[in-house]
Amino acid sequence: MPNKPQFRQSNLVSHFNYFNSPESIPGTLNLSPNAPPPRIILIDYNQNQATKIELKNPLDCEAYVDTESVSWINIDGLGNHTTWEQLGEVFKLHPVALEDIVNVPQRPKVVEYENHLIFISRMVTLDQSSQTFISEQISFILGKHYLLTIQEEPKYDCLFSVRERIRTKKGAIRQKNADYLFYALIDAIIDGFFPVMEVYGELVQSLQSEIISCPTNKSLAKIHQLQQDLLIMRRAI
Repeated sequence: MPNKPQFRQSNLVSHFNYFNSPESIPGTLNLSPNAPPPRIILIDYNQNQATKIELKNPLDCEAYVDTESVSWINIDGLGNHTTWEQLGEVFKLHPVALEDIVNVPQRPKVVEYENHLIFISRMVTLDQSSQTFISEQISFILGKHYLLTIQEEPKYDCLFSVRERIRTKKGAIRQKNADYLFYALIDAIIDGFFPVMEVYGELVQSLQSEIISCPTNKSLAKIHQLQQDLLIMRRAI
Protein backbone atom coordinates (compact mmCIF):
# COMPACT_ATOMS: atom_id res chain seq x y z
CA MET A 1 0.00 0.00 0.00
CA PRO A 2 1.46 3.41 -0.96
CA ASN A 3 2.36 5.82 1.80
CA LYS A 4 -0.30 8.29 2.78
CA PRO A 5 0.66 11.79 1.54
CA GLN A 6 2.04 14.00 4.26
CA PHE A 7 2.22 17.78 4.46
CA ARG A 8 5.81 18.94 4.20
CA GLN A 9 7.47 22.20 3.27
CA SER A 10 7.85 22.24 -0.51
CA ASN A 11 11.39 22.14 -1.76
CA LEU A 12 11.78 24.96 -4.28
CA VAL A 13 15.04 25.03 -6.18
CA SER A 14 14.65 28.63 -7.35
CA HIS A 15 15.70 30.17 -4.09
CA PHE A 16 18.55 32.35 -5.32
CA ASN A 17 16.34 35.22 -6.57
CA TYR A 18 19.22 37.29 -7.90
CA PHE A 19 17.55 40.27 -9.56
CA ASN A 20 19.37 43.21 -11.11
CA SER A 21 19.10 46.56 -9.37
CA PRO A 22 17.14 49.20 -11.32
CA GLU A 23 20.34 51.03 -12.37
CA SER A 24 22.03 47.87 -13.69
CA ILE A 25 23.15 47.74 -17.32
CA PRO A 26 21.00 45.33 -19.41
CA GLY A 27 22.78 42.01 -19.71
CA THR A 28 24.30 42.10 -16.22
CA LEU A 29 24.74 38.58 -14.84
CA ASN A 30 24.06 38.21 -11.13
CA LEU A 31 25.21 34.69 -10.39
CA SER A 32 24.68 33.28 -6.94
CA PRO A 33 27.86 32.37 -5.06
CA ASN A 34 26.03 29.18 -4.07
CA ALA A 35 25.12 28.17 -7.63
CA PRO A 36 26.31 24.63 -8.41
CA PRO A 37 29.25 24.27 -10.80
CA PRO A 38 27.99 23.40 -14.28
CA ARG A 39 28.06 19.91 -15.71
CA ILE A 40 27.84 19.79 -19.50
CA ILE A 41 26.43 16.59 -21.02
CA LEU A 42 26.27 16.14 -24.79
CA ILE A 43 23.99 13.66 -26.52
CA ASP A 44 24.81 13.70 -30.23
CA TYR A 45 22.73 11.48 -32.47
CA ASN A 46 21.43 10.65 -35.92
CA GLN A 47 19.42 7.78 -37.35
CA ASN A 48 22.36 5.37 -37.13
CA GLN A 49 24.05 6.12 -33.83
CA ALA A 50 23.90 8.07 -30.57
CA THR A 51 26.79 9.23 -28.41
CA LYS A 52 26.71 10.58 -24.86
CA ILE A 53 29.76 12.33 -23.43
CA GLU A 54 30.60 14.91 -20.79
CA LEU A 55 32.26 18.10 -22.05
CA LYS A 56 34.80 19.53 -19.64
CA ASN A 57 35.04 22.97 -21.23
CA PRO A 58 32.19 25.18 -22.52
CA LEU A 59 34.31 25.97 -25.59
CA ASP A 60 34.13 22.28 -26.55
CA CYS A 61 30.49 22.90 -27.51
CA GLU A 62 31.61 24.80 -30.60
CA ALA A 63 32.30 21.58 -32.52
CA TYR A 64 28.60 20.67 -32.26
CA VAL A 65 26.95 23.94 -33.25
CA ASP A 66 26.73 23.15 -36.97
CA THR A 67 26.78 19.43 -37.68
CA GLU A 68 24.59 17.11 -39.71
CA SER A 69 23.61 15.23 -36.55
CA VAL A 70 21.40 16.55 -33.75
CA SER A 71 23.33 17.80 -30.72
CA TRP A 72 21.55 18.07 -27.38
CA ILE A 73 23.76 19.92 -24.91
CA ASN A 74 22.38 19.93 -21.37
CA ILE A 75 23.96 22.15 -18.71
CA ASP A 76 23.22 21.31 -15.08
CA GLY A 77 24.02 24.20 -12.75
CA LEU A 78 24.33 27.89 -13.54
CA GLY A 79 28.07 28.06 -12.99
CA ASN A 80 30.15 31.23 -13.03
CA HIS A 81 30.75 34.26 -15.25
CA THR A 82 33.51 32.54 -17.24
CA THR A 83 31.17 29.70 -18.17
CA TRP A 84 28.59 32.07 -19.60
CA GLU A 85 31.08 34.32 -21.33
CA GLN A 86 32.36 31.26 -23.19
CA LEU A 87 28.90 29.88 -23.96
CA GLY A 88 27.76 33.30 -25.13
CA GLU A 89 30.72 33.38 -27.52
CA VAL A 90 30.11 29.85 -28.85
CA PHE A 91 26.35 30.22 -29.40
CA LYS A 92 26.40 33.96 -30.20
CA LEU A 93 23.98 34.75 -27.39
CA HIS A 94 22.74 38.27 -26.81
CA PRO A 95 23.69 39.67 -23.37
CA VAL A 96 20.00 40.12 -22.50
CA ALA A 97 19.38 36.46 -23.37
CA LEU A 98 22.17 35.44 -21.01
CA GLU A 99 20.60 37.60 -18.32
CA ASP A 100 17.26 35.79 -18.74
CA ILE A 101 18.95 32.40 -18.46
CA VAL A 102 21.17 33.14 -15.48
CA ASN A 103 19.22 35.60 -13.33
CA VAL A 104 16.54 33.25 -12.05
CA PRO A 105 13.64 33.14 -11.69
CA GLN A 106 12.25 34.66 -14.89
CA ARG A 107 8.72 34.68 -16.25
CA PRO A 108 8.12 32.18 -19.08
CA LYS A 109 8.94 33.75 -22.43
CA VAL A 110 9.88 33.06 -26.04
CA VAL A 111 12.37 35.29 -27.85
CA GLU A 112 13.42 34.76 -31.46
CA TYR A 113 16.88 35.85 -32.58
CA GLU A 114 18.50 35.66 -36.00
CA ASN A 115 20.13 32.23 -35.55
CA HIS A 116 18.27 30.68 -32.64
CA LEU A 117 15.15 30.73 -30.51
CA ILE A 118 15.17 31.07 -26.72
CA PHE A 119 12.42 29.64 -24.55
CA ILE A 120 12.30 30.16 -20.77
CA SER A 121 10.01 27.86 -18.81
CA ARG A 122 9.67 26.01 -15.53
CA MET A 123 10.06 22.33 -14.78
CA VAL A 124 8.31 20.67 -11.86
CA THR A 125 9.36 17.28 -10.51
CA LEU A 126 8.21 15.17 -7.59
CA ASP A 127 10.60 14.22 -4.81
CA GLN A 128 9.36 10.70 -4.08
CA SER A 129 11.12 10.48 -0.71
CA SER A 130 9.42 13.55 0.77
CA GLN A 131 6.32 13.76 -1.47
CA THR A 132 7.07 17.41 -2.19
CA PHE A 133 7.56 19.14 -5.50
CA ILE A 134 10.61 20.92 -6.86
CA SER A 135 10.19 23.86 -9.20
CA GLU A 136 13.14 25.14 -11.19
CA GLN A 137 13.76 27.24 -14.27
CA ILE A 138 14.75 25.48 -17.46
CA SER A 139 15.96 27.42 -20.49
CA PHE A 140 16.08 26.23 -24.11
CA ILE A 141 18.24 27.59 -26.92
CA LEU A 142 17.16 26.06 -30.21
CA GLY A 143 19.42 26.28 -33.26
CA LYS A 144 19.27 24.57 -36.63
CA HIS A 145 21.14 21.44 -35.57
CA TYR A 146 21.41 21.81 -31.80
CA LEU A 147 19.38 22.28 -28.65
CA LEU A 148 20.96 23.74 -25.55
CA THR A 149 19.11 23.21 -22.25
CA ILE A 150 20.07 24.85 -18.96
CA GLN A 151 18.83 23.59 -15.59
CA GLU A 152 19.44 25.11 -12.19
CA GLU A 153 20.16 21.82 -10.42
CA PRO A 154 21.49 18.44 -11.60
CA LYS A 155 19.50 16.41 -9.05
CA TYR A 156 15.98 17.06 -10.29
CA ASP A 157 14.89 16.16 -13.79
CA CYS A 158 11.90 14.69 -15.65
CA LEU A 159 13.67 14.24 -18.99
CA PHE A 160 14.83 10.65 -18.51
CA SER A 161 12.20 9.26 -20.90
CA VAL A 162 13.51 11.39 -23.77
CA ARG A 163 17.09 10.30 -23.10
CA GLU A 164 15.96 6.68 -23.17
CA ARG A 165 14.09 7.14 -26.45
CA ILE A 166 17.28 8.49 -28.00
CA ARG A 167 19.46 5.76 -26.50
CA THR A 168 17.16 2.87 -27.49
CA LYS A 169 16.07 4.38 -30.82
CA LYS A 170 12.44 4.18 -29.69
CA GLY A 171 9.90 6.01 -31.80
CA ALA A 172 10.81 8.57 -34.43
CA ILE A 173 13.09 10.83 -32.41
CA ARG A 174 16.37 9.59 -33.93
CA GLN A 175 15.00 10.28 -37.41
CA LYS A 176 13.96 13.84 -36.63
CA ASN A 177 15.75 17.16 -36.25
CA ALA A 178 16.41 19.44 -33.27
CA ASP A 179 12.90 20.94 -33.53
CA TYR A 180 11.41 17.54 -32.73
CA LEU A 181 13.75 17.11 -29.76
CA PHE A 182 12.56 20.50 -28.46
CA TYR A 183 8.95 19.35 -28.77
CA ALA A 184 9.70 16.02 -27.04
CA LEU A 185 11.31 17.75 -24.06
CA ILE A 186 8.45 20.21 -23.66
CA ASP A 187 6.05 17.27 -23.76
CA ALA A 188 8.05 15.48 -21.04
CA ILE A 189 8.00 18.60 -18.86
CA ILE A 190 4.21 18.86 -19.19
CA ASP A 191 3.87 15.16 -18.30
CA GLY A 192 5.97 15.83 -15.20
CA PHE A 193 3.17 17.96 -13.75
CA PHE A 194 0.70 15.07 -13.56
CA PRO A 195 2.26 12.99 -10.74
CA VAL A 196 2.71 16.18 -8.73
CA MET A 197 -0.94 17.16 -9.20
CA GLU A 198 -2.02 13.62 -8.28
CA VAL A 199 -0.16 13.81 -4.97
CA TYR A 200 -1.62 17.22 -4.19
CA GLY A 201 -5.10 15.95 -5.04
CA GLU A 202 -4.61 13.24 -2.42
CA LEU A 203 -3.37 15.85 0.05
CA VAL A 204 -6.51 17.92 -0.45
CA GLN A 205 -8.70 14.87 0.19
CA SER A 206 -6.67 13.92 3.27
CA LEU A 207 -6.91 17.44 4.69
CA GLN A 208 -10.63 17.60 3.98
CA SER A 209 -11.20 14.36 5.90
CA GLU A 210 -9.05 15.61 8.79
CA ILE A 211 -10.97 18.89 9.09
CA ILE A 212 -14.34 17.13 9.05
CA SER A 213 -13.49 14.30 11.45
CA CYS A 214 -10.74 15.54 13.75
CA PRO A 215 -9.49 19.11 13.20
CA THR A 216 -6.37 20.15 15.11
CA ASN A 217 -4.39 23.33 15.68
CA LYS A 218 -2.13 22.28 12.81
CA SER A 219 -4.97 22.10 10.28
CA LEU A 220 -4.89 25.84 9.57
CA ALA A 221 -1.13 25.74 8.99
CA LYS A 222 -1.60 22.84 6.58
CA ILE A 223 -4.23 24.80 4.65
CA HIS A 224 -1.88 27.79 4.44
CA GLN A 225 1.00 25.60 3.22
CA LEU A 226 -1.23 23.97 0.62
CA GLN A 227 -2.36 27.37 -0.66
CA GLN A 228 1.27 28.48 -1.00
CA ASP A 229 2.24 25.32 -2.85
CA LEU A 230 -0.68 25.51 -5.27
CA LEU A 231 0.03 29.18 -5.98
CA ILE A 232 3.63 28.32 -6.90
CA MET A 233 2.38 25.42 -8.99
CA ARG A 234 -0.04 27.72 -10.82
CA ARG A 235 2.77 30.13 -11.64
CA ALA A 236 4.89 27.25 -12.94
CA ILE A 237 2.10 26.07 -15.23
